[in-house]
Amino acid sequence: MRKYGNGGHHIQSPEAISSQISEALKGLAADFVLVAPNFLEVTVEASKITEVAQKLYAIGLDHVKSVTGIDYPLEKKIDILYHVSAHDNLELSKIILELKTSVDRADARINTVTETWPSAEYRERETAEYLGVTFEGL
Repeated sequence: MRKYGNGGHHIQSPEAISSQISEALKGLAADFVLVAPNFLEVTVEASKITEVAQKLYAIGLDHVKSVTGIDYPLEKKIDILYHVSAHDNLELSKIILELKTSVDRADARINTVTETWPSAEYRERETAEYLGVTFEGL
């Protein structure tokens, strides 16, 4: 950890934050990539989205900035991307975490994350409207 300021306030490096997130998601994330110092990509199975959201919230990633759906007709899947960050934690507010999952195009269903992140509600509704994804519990 790096220190700065007179009060000895501790600032974690992006690598340390990445490591903390990786440890919290051990056994849940299928893939974890530090793309840039302030951008992480985490891929999870759709069935684990709620549990992963809760773990990320517990770390301090307290809101969803955006939800994007990408339709892959030839692959018969729809990717759902959540861009997550923090308001309350200054260190984490500099990080964007892309939480990625896929659903079957023929039965595009996934649990909502709005119980953990209320800020996802309208973004999930847009994805539902545009791509026909059903967010269970929304």
